[in-house]
Amino acid sequence: MAAFERPSNPEYLRQATFRIFGEQCLRCGKNRPLEMAHIINWPRCVTIAGEEVNGAAPPEAWHYAEAVRHFHHLGNVLPLCANCHTLYDGEQWEDVTESEIKGYRDTAVQETGVLLRLIDFVGAELSGRPNRCTHKVDRKRKHSHAVDVDSCVWPLMWISQGYELGLICEEPNLIVPTGPEVHYHVPLSTPQIRMCTAEKPYLNRT
Repeated sequence: MAAFERPSNPEYLRQATFRIFGEQCLRCGKNRPLEMAHIINWPRCVTIAGEEVNGAAPPEAWHYAEAVRHFHHLGNVLPLCANCHTLYDGEQWEDVTESEIKGYRDTAVQETGVLLRLIDFVGAELSGRPNRCTHKVDRKRKHSHAVDVDSCVWPLMWISQGYELGLICEEPNLIVPTGPEVHYHVPLSTPQIRMCTAEKPYLNRT
C-alpha cells in the first residue's frame, strides 16, 4: 500500500465547517479552541482509495487524488474543540468512537439553521469559488472562478433529507447563474444538479 503525505487542510473547507455547523464543538459545546476534525482519518482514506479492482491496484496519481477526495469533503469533517479532537484521534482513548462522532454530525444536519446554511453553501459553490482554477495563459490565471460540483454531494443529500422530513419549507428550486448564458437548476428536494443555458439572466438566491 502506498504511503502518501497527509494533505494540508484547505482553508475554504475549514471556514465552511465552522460557518455551516456553527462555531462550537458538536460534542461538548465549547467554543474555544475550535478545530476542524476529520471523521475518517487520512490513513484509512488512503486504504479505501487504494483498494484493488479486479486484482489490480490503482495508479499512484489516481490513488492519491481519490484519497484526498475521501478525506477533504463536508461529509467527513465537523467542528470539535481541541480536547474532544485529541480524545477522538488518540488511539489510547477508545471511548470516543467513530459512531459517536458521526452521530453528532448527523444530528447537526437535521437542524433548520444548518440546513439553510447548507443551501447557501451549495449556491456559493456552484457560483464558482475564487482562485480554484489553475488554468494559466502567459503565466496569468485564465479564469477567476471555477465550480466543483462534487463539493455539493453531501450537502445536497442532507438538504433533500431535510425536505423529506419537513425540516425546511424554503422554495426548493435553486437557480444559480455562472455566466451570461449558463446557469444551474438545483431541485433541492432531490440531490440533483442540472446545467442549463439561457439567453437572459437568472436570479441568484445567494
